[in-house]
Amino acid sequence: GAYGGGGYGGGGFGVGGGGGGGGVGLERMEEPQIVRYRTGEEFSWHYDEIPSSQLSNGGQRQATLLVYLNDLDEDQGSGTVFRDLTPPIPYDRDDAIDNETRPSSSKRSKSKHSINNTHTNQHQHQHQPPQLTVRPKTGMALLFFPSFRDGTPDIRTLHKGEVALSQKMIAQVWVHEREYRAGVPEGNRQEDAVEGVERERERLGFR
Repeated sequence: GAYGGGGYGGGGFGVGGGGGGGGVGLERMEEPQIVRYRTGEEFSWHYDEIPSSQLSNGGQRQATLLVYLNDLDEDQGSGTVFRDLTPPIPYDRDDAIDNETRPSSSKRSKSKHSINNTHTNQHQHQHQPPQLTVRPKTGMALLFFPSFRDGTPDIRTLHKGEVALSQKMIAQVWVHEREYRAGVPEGNRQEDAVEGVERERERLGFR
């Protein structure tokens, strides 16, 4: 499922050299990235899924793991916002949300086309529940699932990085359905990291 279902913060996600013991093998992971948002920068609405033309390398992305590297208060922006997910708090579902402000589940293209003209409108329906927003906190990890187990993209995971009003730093990695061939930098191989990852697992007490 999306942010939940498979495990809202707990889906048995772990890293292992060969994926044993319920963990995820390094061979399914893309190259890790460190991203810096400078003041005034943002990442507009997007999905983490892989275009169909690129699925030959590892298949679809099944998991996004994002780790925040610094603290930012709410008044500094920089939150990770999910357009179609709500925080795990109760709200009055009797105040129905206008159907026209919700994504179409019939066709993915409709949801994509609505990104810039419906949900991003600042004048939202007064009874619409709040969008799920994750605030940066040093060392906190955000795990969500851009696609289902069969590789079908989950359109509920549309998200954005709010405008940063102060510098924001994150580290991120994506996990694919199958073995992924790393290519950046040239000659990079997941196998070269196995020994170091195993040492760190032992140091941290993971089994």
